Amino acid sequence: MPSRRQFVGILAGASVAGLVAACTPSAPAVGPTAAPAGPTSAAKPASAGTPAAAAKSGALPSYIPLTTVPKPDYHSPDSRVSDGYDNYPKPYKSWTKEPPGTGSNVNVYAIAYYPPPTPFEQNPTWHEVNKQLNANVQMSIFAGADNPTKFPTLMAGNDLPDIMHIFLGITNAPAGITEFIKSQCADLTPYLSGDAVKDYPNLAAIPTYAWQNSLSVIDGKLYQWPIHRYLPGAAPNGGYFFKNDEVYDQAIGKDYVPKDGDDLKRIFKELNRPQDSVWAIGNIATVNFGLPAYLEMFGAPNVWRLDTAAGKLTRSFETEEYKAAVGYLRDIIAAGYMWPDAPGSTDSRSNFVAGKFVMSVEGFGNSWNDFWRRGLTLVNPPKHFKPLDPFRATAGDQPVSFLTPGGYSSSNVMKKASPDRIKELLRIIDWLASPFGSEEDMLLHYGIADQDYKLDPKGNPIPTPDGLPRAGYVPWQYLSQHPYVQYQPDLPDYANISFQVEQKLVSLGILDPTVQYYSKTQYSSPGIQAQKTLSDAINEIILSHRPMTDFDGLVATWRSSAGDQIRKEYLDAITAAA
Repeated sequence: MPSRRQFVGILAGASVAGLVAACTPSAPAVGPTAAPAGPTSAAKPASAGTPAAAAKSGALPSYIPLTTVPKPDYHSPDSRVSDGYDNYPKPYKSWTKEPPGTGSNVNVYAIAYYPPPTPFEQNPTWHEVNKQLNANVQMSIFAGADNPTKFPTLMAGNDLPDIMHIFLGITNAPAGITEFIKSQCADLTPYLSGDAVKDYPNLAAIPTYAWQNSLSVIDGKLYQWPIHRYLPGAAPNGGYFFKNDEVYDQAIGKDYVPKDGDDLKRIFKELNRPQDSVWAIGNIATVNFGLPAYLEMFGAPNVWRLDTAAGKLTRSFETEEYKAAVGYLRDIIAAGYMWPDAPGSTDSRSNFVAGKFVMSVEGFGNSWNDFWRRGLTLVNPPKHFKPLDPFRATAGDQPVSFLTPGGYSSSNVMKKASPDRIKELLRIIDWLASPFGSEEDMLLHYGIADQDYKLDPKGNPIPTPDGLPRAGYVPWQYLSQHPYVQYQPDLPDYANISFQVEQKLVSLGILDPTVQYYSKTQYSSPGIQAQKTLSDAINEIILSHRPMTDFDGLVATWRSSAGDQIRKEYLDAITAAA
């Protein structure tokens, strides 16, 4: 099957390029899973509305897993680990109540994460979804690149859609987003907080951390609902050392894990064959040439480190561990172990699959799915890829894994309405979150049997050419979706392998302590520019175009231009939520 990423275009401008790289979904060709969790999130000063630790306010819904879902092939009692399925279960009807809608019109502001779907008028699958919803759902679907102009226009208007998709979440939304949400959007606290969510069992099955880390709560009230995703990291703030199994295992040993930083340098030296145009490792400048994996190796913070007792918040690049990781990567490149085209390339993954280098720092989940699938379908002989287990630069130190918030960075709100209307829309949202393996889920993601998909001998839906635009490209799953599952049946042993890896990464995981909060400066022009200036300069140091002695001065400039204000805003929000 083709890669789901092959269908995705540019979603947004350069100011959020790293975030888009982490969140970009792949096209829905083989499974219902979608985009990885977004990277870090954060929080606005109290005067602007503070998405904060919702536990204090009691606004979070109770977590009540469904007991009627098909038994997964791979399951952990830890709700932070995704269930895995080797094959699609035999579909069952999960919604046995009256249809959720009342026959009303439901207008939606949505984003085109895929190519345009078949228009509603010519789309029998969309009509069938509406029939089962008993609602006339109509979507205005915009390109992500148009959102910076479209969404402010929507906010300023008097005729709001019923449901609004906030592209890339409130951390990257237009100025005034929290004020807009508080004044114009429905307060869902009475309907979803605590055990009230039992009226919407599919929403209750979404783990608590996805609601909390997606900034669903603002000033103690619940306004948003999350799109649940896996926790292990991806760019720009996470990633792991992946290897080409065929080459690495033969040269170094099957799934061999480096003992420490010196051992990794030895491995790079053994893998490096520039005379054959094959290098040990290759990454591009977008995420500082794979720096996040080296930060994990040296034990640097996952974006921020919080000392609660001292009331101290430290950004990762203010630590000695960060500086040591930069110096280490600088040495790797100076030694000639990095793919030499890395500084000018925008696509390391295709070259990883093509065998230009043996190792690469890549993200868990859809990133891995992408080059796993490419390795089986685009090259001959096929290549296989797996991540190394986490390890540390100093032998004996506890390995760590950077985690994402576990809630997709985009979110959804609904406009203010009467209680009856809010309940109707919540029933529709609940229906759209029907469990994996249900007939409703099959319809939403694959469409109508024998028209949009056919079943393979194991019962897995295989989309027809018409099926993708009629079902998979309609962005239902970005309005609401069941908890994420690991399911890619065209990849041999995918669910088992990814489940084992995810368990390990989650067990060693550390989370950015600011994900429940929002810093206005972090995502305004001063914060974005200060981060970009520092990141560009770090790339220059990594490439030995600037001396390491510049590092402390660059960090000091970041502090004075935006960093100290960002820190203050986070600390104010954390204190307010204590």
